[in-house]
Amino acid sequence: MAVVGRDLKLAMRRQADIVSALFFFVIVVSLFPLGIGPEPDLLRKLAPGVLWVAALLATMLSLPRLFADDYRDGTLEQLALAPHPLDWSLPEK
Repeated sequence: MAVVGRDLKLAMRRQADIVSALFFFVIVVSLFPLGIGPEPDLLRKLAPGVLWVAALLATMLSLPRLFADDYRDGTLEQLALAPHPLDWSLPEK
């Protein structure tokens, strides 16, 4: 949880990344109906998927910059070499 909190604090320091991700999300969501057509029933069916895909793609815009400092100073290597697993799976009982 400490690593996640640290990464969230670092992400909040870079306001330009947040603004560019939101701008990308708004552009994708607003231009999608122009590409698919103005049919309300079809748009209603596709809207949840489009929102999720646009949100995931928007978050991927800032990932390289989020981990760049950790890569440069060796933090990512230390996390990979740590005796703890890299995934968030819970221990088996």
